[in-house]
Amino acid sequence: MLLRLAEARYVSQSDPELIISLLEEALAISREVGDKMGIAACLCLSGQIALSQGNANEARSLSEEALALFRETGHPQGICLGLCLLARVEANQGNYSAARTLYEQSLATAARGIDNKGLVPSCLEGLAVVVAAQDELVWAARLWGAAESLREIMGVPLPPVDRPAYEDSVAASRNHLGEKSFTAAWAEGRTMTPEQALTAKGPVTLPQPLPTSPSSIPPAKPSATYPDGLTAREVEVLRLLAQGLTDAQIAEQLVISPRTVNNHLTSIYSKIQVTTRSAATRYAIEHQLN
Repeated sequence: MLLRLAEARYVSQSDPELIISLLEEALAISREVGDKMGIAACLCLSGQIALSQGNANEARSLSEEALALFRETGHPQGICLGLCLLARVEANQGNYSAARTLYEQSLATAARGIDNKGLVPSCLEGLAVVVAAQDELVWAARLWGAAESLREIMGVPLPPVDRPAYEDSVAASRNHLGEKSFTAAWAEGRTMTPEQALTAKGPVTLPQPLPTSPSSIPPAKPSATYPDGLTAREVEVLRLLAQGLTDAQIAEQLVISPRTVNNHLTSIYSKIQVTTRSAATRYAIEHQLN
């Protein structure tokens, strides 16, 4: 129960001092009674905390010790968790080839057990970050799409603690690949099983326009266009800003991180050539975007 409380606090990003206190007590009890599974689980969470605090070497040591214990007990979920954490450590240090191998091993292990904690989508998302860093952006988008679909099916949402880094990676990949190709690849990924997504490395298949022919059906309305090159998401942010919402309130409304809101606002200010919220609000009113 101490470990579960620590995990709940960690994923919701609340009260770091209490998390460490709960975890230390849980680990001490697990060691005292010789509970290898409990020890390994505590070490894994300690490794995640160390990595989030920038202590990659400590995180590596903890994850390797945890993985050894999970393998000793033969627990598939635990082995998957240990491999996934070790992959994150490797990726954090720029060792993408090693991280990629570990993620693939983790997914192979997860396939042999029952995933009730969202380990498979988490591994798919981690692998997507790695292959995106290696410029395999189409494959990354498909992996993210497959993970998103799987989370919806399992009813396991992305933990708040992982959302900021996730959104930053997705946004960067979308910008580099281009909205049209990224969206198409993501949509393809949503139709794939994890096994299919792991091998989906080919080029994106963009929808082909239908041949023109006389028709009595009225043409569809063109997609909305916005002034000064603003995107649809940027217009959403601008509208909420014009309504007087703070960055935090905008983030909550759009289910994104405050950091992502700030990135959008930086882009908006640059495009419409303003430097203040009041000027941006005036722009939104003048262009009827509020």
